[in-house]
Order: sequence, then structure tokens, then C-alpha cells
Amino acid sequence: MFLLNNIHDKNYKKCYPTESDVIFDISEKQLASAKNAAWNELKEGSIVCVVTSTRRVSTFCKVTAIKSVEEIDSDGGEMFALFGVVIAKLMPESNMGLLLSKFSVKHQYLPSNKFSVGFHVADLGTELDTLKVKTRSGAKTISELKG
Repeated sequence: MFLLNNIHDKNYKKCYPTESDVIFDISEKQLASAKNAAWNELKEGSIVCVVTSTRRVSTFCKVTAIKSVEEIDSDGGEMFALFGVVIAKLMPESNMGLLLSKFSVKHQYLPSNKFSVGFHVADLGTELDTLKVKTRSGAKTISELKG
């Protein structure tokens, strides 16, 4: 499971008006940082949660596609978009720091369970697999969503 950093509340619908289901994007420059190497582990079917300025974990999506998009970043580099559909909600939503502490999540780029500067993609592996979320078909764990 992956956490994605959108704490600056980028509006993907506005940025990509001709694309549907964009849930996150990242620039070529951001990908050049070793901090964001986990982007390369994302694939169709991955479970992700995009964290916004509220710093709350609430909505879980299943990745449907990852592709280069026509938008160019401010440095003239390529942009890559992550497409997905909502598959679950955490009810009630939870403060990211408190949730990660509760599950004893340790990640080198999440000091004090907060995103470090320039860090956008966290692969949490199986750390939140036992977290129960609400789906259309009832309560499930993240592990069950992966299966």
C-alpha cells in the first residue's frame, strides 16, 4: 500500500480537464530524487491513499493506469499521472501521524510520521494490511483489498 503526498492540494481535475480519474501526478524532476524511488513500484492494481492538506487518511484507490501526460512541469520536464478509482473509505478518517503511530509504521522519509521535504511516494508494504476500511460490500482490511 502506498501513501501519496498532495499536501498542497493540487486540483487534478483542473490540471487535467480532458483526463478522467487522475488521482496524483509527479514530475520528472521529482522522480529524479531517490526519495521518490517507490514510484517505480506502483503498478496497475496497487492500493494508494492520497494525503491532502488535512493530513488525514480517508480515501483508498486502486490504480488503473500510470502514464506520461501532455502537461510539462515548470522545469520543462515530463509529467506522469496516476489514474485510479475509489474502492474504500476509512470511517472515520484519521490523522495520518496518529494512524501511522498506531500501526507502528517506520519509514525513513516519514520522520515523526510526516512527509519530509520533497517526498511524494511512500511504499508502506504490509504495514497497514490489518487496517479496516469501508467498501461497497462491507468492511474489509487493506490486505483483502490487495487480494
